[in-house]
Amino acid sequence: MNDRPNTAELIAAARVYLEQELIPTLTDARLRFQTLVAANVLAIAERDLATEEAHLAEEWRLLSKLLNVADTAPDQLSALRHGVLEKNRLLCQSILAGDFDEKSKFLELCRQLRVIVERKLEVANPRYLAGIGSERVARQ
Repeated sequence: MNDRPNTAELIAAARVYLEQELIPTLTDARLRFQTLVAANVLAIAERDLATEEAHLAEEWRLLSKLLNVADTAPDQLSALRHGVLEKNRLLCQSILAGDFDEKSKFLELCRQLRVIVERKLEVANPRYLAGIGSERVARQ
């Protein structure tokens, strides 16, 4: 592992170059679009690096609660990733088996899944998440 620049700093530098130096000079619409997509991919990677472990730990906790399992999240990130995938698989099986058909269980499932989806949107598309939040406030 290198000290500096770290992975997040390298990604940020590449994204800033694309956004501030390269994109303003592009006149070809196709190339400009592809470069904007590349800059967006780098922004997603930056957000993911900054939040992945905390988001996975939260997802582990929420999924454990839904599955009614008392366990501790692994310390190693790769094991945490694998464990969350496995818990999601088990939750899907539980839903298919009808374990959440009762109204109160279904509502709790929806509440927990909303939190998980919002964490994923914080990484993948925070502007969309902000738009949903403002729409929700406007409806109230």
